[in-house]
Parts: sequence; C-alpha cells; structure tokens
Amino acid sequence: MVRAVVGLTGAFGSGCTSAAKHLRDERGYRYVSLSDALRAEWNRQHVGEDATRHDLQQLGDNLRAEHGRAALVDLALKGVADDPELVVVDSIRNVGEVMALREAFGNHFVLIGVLARQDDRWDRIGSTQYTDNDLTQADFLADDARDKEEEETEHGQQVAKCIDESDMLVDSSAHDIGEFFAKVDEFAALAEGGQRYATTNEIFMHMAYSARHSSKCLKRLVGAVLVNDREDVVGVGYNENPVGTLPCAEEPKYGNRCYRDNVRNDKFESLMQEAARCPACGEPLRVEEGPPWRCSNCVEQGRKSNLEIYFFPDRAMSWCTAIHAEVRALLAAGAAARGTTLYTTTFPCFQCAEKITQVGIKDIWFTEPYPDTLAAKRLEIGRIEFRQFEGVRSSVFERFFSSVNRRTNP
Repeated sequence: MVRAVVGLTGAFGSGCTSAAKHLRDERGYRYVSLSDALRAEWNRQHVGEDATRHDLQQLGDNLRAEHGRAALVDLALKGVADDPELVVVDSIRNVGEVMALREAFGNHFVLIGVLARQDDRWDRIGSTQYTDNDLTQADFLADDARDKEEEETEHGQQVAKCIDESDMLVDSSAHDIGEFFAKVDEFAALAEGGQRYATTNEIFMHMAYSARHSSKCLKRLVGAVLVNDREDVVGVGYNENPVGTLPCAEEPKYGNRCYRDNVRNDKFESLMQEAARCPACGEPLRVEEGPPWRCSNCVEQGRKSNLEIYFFPDRAMSWCTAIHAEVRALLAAGAAARGTTLYTTTFPCFQCAEKITQVGIKDIWFTEPYPDTLAAKRLEIGRIEFRQFEGVRSSVFERFFSSVNRRTNP
C-alpha cells in the first residue's frame, strides 16, 4: 500500500531531479519522472531525432491538449507496475498534473516546490544543456519565460502556478547540497507520517496567509504581518481598495473588473489605433482584449509573445487601486513598525519597497516571488534583508501540525 507520494515542482535547474534521485537512493523511493515519460514519447514519435527543451515543452503542451492535463502523469505511472510504499514524482509543470496526483493519492501526496535564483540555475545547467548544444543564454531565458509565464494557458507549462500549489517550499540557492538534501529529507519524513512542531517562521507566515482572506482582489490575495523582536505581532494587513470605496469586483465604474486590466486594455486599444508595431514580430499590433495580452500575429506564427513584458513590465502595478497588504500592516503598526520583521505572502512591489524602507523595517520573509526585480534592487539599496520562506505552507498547516493526525485517505 502506498504510504507517501512526494511530488517535486520547480523551474529547470532548480534541483528537483537531484532531490528526487536523493529520495530514491537514500530513502528507497520509487522514482517516476514526467520529463522521462515526455522524452520517451518524443523518441517514439521522432525516431533518431534529438529534442531541444523547446521541442519537449511543445510536445508536452500538445499531449495535455489532446489527452487531458494529466496526460504525462498517466504515461509516467504506467511504468509503476506494482504498488510501492514510497514514490517520488519528478518534473511536475502543470496544475492539472498536481490535481491528478492529489485525486489519485489523497493525503498520501505531498508537493514540494523547489526554488532557485535564475543565475544559479544557469550556472548549473548552462553548459551541459545549452552552450554544449550550440544554444545560448538567450535560449535559456526564452525557455525559462515559457516555463513560467503560461498561467493563462491551460495546457502549457505552469511552473509558477505549481509552486503556488505546493505544500512545502525549499530554496536550493540558500543551501549547499548537503543542507538542501537535509531539507528534502525533513519534508519527506512529514509526508511519511512523521511529526514535528511548527517553526516560528511557519506560524507567522500562516498568520499572513490567514489575513489575506479578507481581500477581495481579483488578481492575487496578499497578507502581511509585522513582528517585533519579542515576537509580538504589531501590525496585520491585506490588499484592498481604500476604506469608503468598493473593491474592483464590486465597482460598476470599473465594469466590476480589475482596474489594472482596464488600463492595459485601453492602452493596447490606443496603440492599435496609432498603428504601433509588435516589438517581437514587427507586424502591426493586433491584440485581443486581455488578460493575457498576446500579439495575434505572433500567435498565428506559433509564437507566444507576452506583450506585457514590453509595454507593462511592472504589470501596471502603479495603477493598482488597492492599499497593499504591506502598507496596511505599516499603517496599523504606526511607530511600532520600526525595526520589525515583515512576513508577507508575496514579494513587495516597488511602491511598497519604498515605504518599507522609509519606516525602517529590519528584514522581510516572503513566500511567492514577485516579477518586479526593480523592487528587490530598491530594497537592497535600502539595506533591507529579504529571504525566501521555506517550510510547510499555510494551506496544509492543520494537516501537519494539528494534535490529531489527519493523514489518512479522504
């Protein structure tokens, strides 16, 4: 009978495969790889032809579109003929795959999200998977963008969404290989039925996630908690429009839509009227109302150009009508905010980074990475230390830390 199924998700080069093979070699897990299943299918369809990462990404998209989002899970698990107690599933990249594994194994399944900085990942795999095959760092960056920026594409790579779905997080950039494997072992032990107390960081991040449920934001619910050196909570916040105004979802003047989406749609409509050209393909700009905002000419050529990168690199955050969670927490804390630690579910935006620096926050723990790298640089200039949260996530907090062990079949 299956006792634990550990899934691993993360961008390529983050360390998922190393972690999976560690569990195989050191803890006796049966190793299953969705990437291996995908490559086997490529070899079946293209005998004698080598595949680039882009080729495999496209094949994965096609298989999920033709046979359902769990197509790779179905292919990979066919190789597990018997019924092993411990299984590790590597290379999960679509939320449909996560859902399929949760449906198949219930609370026996645990998803570990493995994070790593982009430059570290290039250092790890740049030569072996790119330059040695006559590919460049530009190819790596294009593959990486496609791996992450298909949240709106049901059958595509959705690594960012899979990380959001993870039950536990580990940052491989923050550890040497021995420390990294120790973290993976710790999570595997919990998956296998072991118990431990929640850490201080897990408790405060759980509080931040609890706070975010007060938000009615149409895009992302964000929560934040400020904690002083005595571990007293001095401020709590969530993202929402100012008091006295309605959330975007309830504001008829916004069409009950995200105001940022309205700004972007209006901008692209203006650009088309001005006969602007697509920065990617050079053709006259044609854009369907979004999100997402993609050049129709690029789509017809089989490309997936994300026009936000060119026209709204900050995702129009400067037009967000909400008071952000971090700022609400700062306002709630007042003078008590100085010298505190900020726990936030999402990395602060640029505008929040300015205010965090102004009030004298000591350091930041964040869970969900934010695409605006300029905010990170601004915090560095302000000498604010920020660190990636690692540990058990709020979504499964009760499952692992309740005094009653609920790790049974649903």
